Amino acid sequence: MKIATFLITALVNLAIGFVMFFMLILGLNGFTGKQAEPGLLLFIVWGLLSALITGVLSIFLANYLAVKKAMNKIAATAISSVVFIIVGGISVVVGFLAAVFLVSAMR
Repeated sequence: MKIATFLITALVNLAIGFVMFFMLILGLNGFTGKQAEPGLLLFIVWGLLSALITGVLSIFLANYLAVKKAMNKIAATAISSVVFIIVGGISVVVGFLAAVFLVSAMR
């Protein structure tokens, strides 16, 4: 249960981050490579940490739902994965905006 919860959440959040990375590359069109580099690095680190943290937190929520609330393990995994996929998606969008702001501010 724990491995499945982590993998589902982390992989979907990494996929969201991968799509947003290409949107960031399109958004930074017009900046030189040297100007865009800090924003790209910020976004990559942000996306990886976001996927890792939401994956770990989804394990804790699934365990809480299964043990404390006496919920079915599959339902607990599904609920915690959906909740933290949404949280991770919001975090990636915030990272996208932070990266664009950083590059714009450094220009």
